[in-house]
Amino acid sequence: MSSLPLIDPDNALFLDFDGTLADLAPRPELVQVEAGLVGTLRTLHRQLSGAVAIVSGRTIAELDAFLAPLQLPTAGVHGAELRDAEGRRLEVPAPDLDRLHRRLEDFAQAHPGLRLERKPMALAVHYRAAPELEMLVREQVAQALGDVSGLEMLHGKMVVEVKPAGVTKGSAVELIMRSPPFAGRMPIFAGDDVTDEDGFAMVAHLGGVGVLVGQRQSAATVSVPAPADLRAWLHRSARALESGRAGTAPAPHAAASGRDTGTDTPSGTTSESTSGISSETTPVAAAAAGPSGTGANPSASTTSS
Repeated sequence: MSSLPLIDPDNALFLDFDGTLADLAPRPELVQVEAGLVGTLRTLHRQLSGAVAIVSGRTIAELDAFLAPLQLPTAGVHGAELRDAEGRRLEVPAPDLDRLHRRLEDFAQAHPGLRLERKPMALAVHYRAAPELEMLVREQVAQALGDVSGLEMLHGKMVVEVKPAGVTKGSAVELIMRSPPFAGRMPIFAGDDVTDEDGFAMVAHLGGVGVLVGQRQSAATVSVPAPADLRAWLHRSARALESGRAGTAPAPHAAASGRDTGTDTPSGTTSESTSGISSETTPVAAAAAGPSGTGANPSASTTSS
């Protein structure tokens, strides 16, 4: 993979939340947003003329609560909910999840460590506290789903989810990119999970850059080791955009093993560590034209929150 450039003024930025902007936690409600992140996202939103969006398996309401008072263009529940740059809301028709919820609730209650999450248009069975139950969870969700039309099963990090069929993070990115202020810009999509592969594939199709947080086979063009490194890149990019230096500062490298100890320095400060940071600088266009990742895009059947 190529080295990761700083964000350019002509980019459109799409960011996953869990495992990307924020570190994963034992339970979704325990996730913490680190100090300085909201301020940096606000700076990026201003410097990119509003072309910054969150694309997540969470609901828009949850994401707004985590990032308050900031309300960015957002695709929630993998794109089943969408708020555009003008605040207008679009949603796919809500499926009837009641019967499926009852069946999965009985299953989850019978196995300590499992957690069933009800979303407006999706259900998720989390097994982070009981990873040994992964195959059983997959089998039970598939069996409960049966021949129900209009829904599909997704596999993510320690979660199996049921959501409206045909709705993906890639389709959400494509829809958002059709309207101002995103239209005509080169997209960057950052994510960590197999659910983000559709986003990576879409930005590649649009001539953009996919940024993988972590290390695995992916369609992403570049990678950083962990959410801390992704946040450090966002902070540096925000400072560079404010000072007119976009594209000239050092960037994280796909092979870097360390972390920037200045990761959560808010935009506008000057302290910055170079631990684990490559000295290379790569224009965004060059990164987009570079290698397409370390392996093939995983099957679309292995996606989730």
